[in-house]
Amino acid sequence: MAKIRKLSSARIKKISGGKEPPKLVEEFMTRRGFDPDSCLQQKTAEIATWSVPLSDEEELEITLEGLNRPAETTLYMGVNILTVPVRELYKTLIAVLTIADTLIGAKLSLVNYDIVLSVTQYTSNLGVDDIDYYFELLSRQKVIMQDAIIEEINH
Repeated sequence: MAKIRKLSSARIKKISGGKEPPKLVEEFMTRRGFDPDSCLQQKTAEIATWSVPLSDEEELEITLEGLNRPAETTLYMGVNILTVPVRELYKTLIAVLTIADTLIGAKLSLVNYDIVLSVTQYTSNLGVDDIDYYFELLSRQKVIMQDAIIEEINH
């Protein structure tokens, strides 16, 4: 007969893998040549926000929400692409709705008076290369979306 071994009653430890989301964002920023400390706008137990200068008039907002709930922590990256003129409000919004379906992996939103191009992603299983991918996604589609909206408005 085979012997049955008794399992020890040792405690099982949970080992968390990967980096903390704020560290991932800081590493992404450092790779891209930005200073995470000077870009940091707010950091609490729940949220962290960076404002990354892309040019004199353009900033990328990076926000981590739900930092105290690791399974639900969300990365948001967004850039303003167009200020909505009050006089042409209806034309602008129709143009945005018309071209919004052409986006890949991003969305257009109206925030205050601005049209914002953004991505939102849970941070579980997210790496620095993924953040870099989303940044490229926004960067490459930004000018295309601006031009498409303006072209649609002028039709």
